[in-house]
Amino acid sequence: MRPYFITFLVIVLSFGNLYSQEGSKIDLKNVSVGTKRLPTIFLFGEEFTARDRDDLLKGVLKSQFYRPDLEIIINLQEFISKRSFSFRHKGPVDVIINGKKLRNQNGYNTASLYGQGGDSKLLKLINKVKNVRIDSNLNGILERRVLRKEIKSIDDQIAELMEDIKAEVKIDTIVIPDKTSKQSERELNKLYRIKNRQEKKFNETKLVEINIITNYSD
Repeated sequence: MRPYFITFLVIVLSFGNLYSQEGSKIDLKNVSVGTKRLPTIFLFGEEFTARDRDDLLKGVLKSQFYRPDLEIIINLQEFISKRSFSFRHKGPVDVIINGKKLRNQNGYNTASLYGQGGDSKLLKLINKVKNVRIDSNLNGILERRVLRKEIKSIDDQIAELMEDIKAEVKIDTIVIPDKTSKQSERELNKLYRIKNRQEKKFNETKLVEINIITNYSD
């Protein structure tokens, strides 16, 4: 019997208050509305007050928002009815500023941001924010559906092949009988490579987009 090791894609979630580079968790709590009108966020079409909206935008823009380990938590209050609402999201997001999709590496989250010039650019944008909308990413949802079906199909092929060659799974190791042909080994290896690649795409697919509208367009 020969041990055959499987390579797994492991996503490690990083936790903290607010990180700008590696695994990000953005955790903001809103305070009840007083007499002064607070900033708002439109969450899936419904308006909520967000006292810490600027901190949220800073955290998102300075983060690696395209990473699967991004986590956003916002406790909000409905603008008219004052109903409390908690929004939680794990996974990458699209950031769109005035209709233009922000690149993964950009002037807000690159190393140059830590200089005075980068902070000035970020503050200039924040001060001009007119509207913030968090919505579902329809393309991402549809893409995930397709990827989920593909992964399921690959899993079925792997299971069928392993049954044919009488392979056994022990924790994270596949044990293949000595008599197994090289062709079957290569085919199994190929299927796992494809599965890992599709799972990576699945985890990186963005289901949420954050639209930032300002009083000017660059």
